[in-house]
Parts: sequence; C-alpha cells; structure tokens
Amino acid sequence: MTRRWLVWGLVLLVGATACADTLYLKSGQKVGGELCGVTADSVAWCATGGLQVRFPLGDVARVEFSVDPVVSPRLAEGEWRAAMRSAQRELTSCRSARYGLILGGLTFVGGGYWLGIQGYEAGDVIIALGAVAAGLGVIAPSPRCPLLEERVKALTRIGLDHGWLY
Repeated sequence: MTRRWLVWGLVLLVGATACADTLYLKSGQKVGGELCGVTADSVAWCATGGLQVRFPLGDVARVEFSVDPVVSPRLAEGEWRAAMRSAQRELTSCRSARYGLILGGLTFVGGGYWLGIQGYEAGDVIIALGAVAAGLGVIAPSPRCPLLEERVKALTRIGLDHGWLY
C-alpha cells in the first residue's frame, strides 16, 4: 500500500513539473513554474513550490509555455496591455529626449531676441547659448534605450504567445 502511494506521488510530481512553463534568463538560468503577472518592468513568476518571484524584464531571455497560452492564458489581457502601454510610453519618452534640447535651445533664442529688443546686452549671449543647444539637439543621434527596448520586446513576445498581437 505504501509503495502504491509512493508511485502515485512520483507520477503527480513528474506530471506537475512536466506541465510547468520555463523562464529562461539571459544569464543562462532556467526557472520552472508559471507566469503569474507582468508590469512595465518585471515579470511575476510563480516558481515550482508556490514561491512567487519577480524578475526584471531586461533579464528575461524568453518564456516557454508548456501548454498553448491561447488555450490556457497565464494572465489577464488587461494586465498585459497596461504593462505594454507603460513600457511603450517610457521607450517613446526616452527616444524623444533630444527634441527637448532642440525646443529648449529655440526658447533661449527667442528669449534672447526679446531681451535684445528690450535693450539688454545679455540677449546676444542667451541667443548664442540657445543656438548652440538647438544645434547640438539637431546633430545629436537618437538616443538608444536598450533596457527599455528589452522590456518592450519581452512583453511583445508574451503578447504574441497569448494571441493578443498578430
């Protein structure tokens, strides 16, 4: 009788781990369990044994699902969409940072011009500073935002696996 329970326990243990999803980290680690949530910067992972752990999206190489997530979703679509929206907003903000330098420089040029009309000699200096700032903004390359790009890529892969993106 004890042997029968031992065999059933072993079958259930193997079955539980066989149905587990796998989280692959960029460091080469594999973590078994199931995806239980996402935010704009991390993945909530319910590891085998009931422990919930958060991993930064920048550290996630990929998530491999044991059962098709379209059939058995791991998280709510609304939760994923909110995380994706936030991550995309942060990435767009990072990529458009140079436009702030251009607009700030042009504002200085306008302010310096106004001061010059009012008779202040400092207006010419402010115009020169504004022109330099605007020129640097124009010739500066678009900033790369690798961490934010990795977040959006990981969330995109999760959305594709769940069938929310086509």
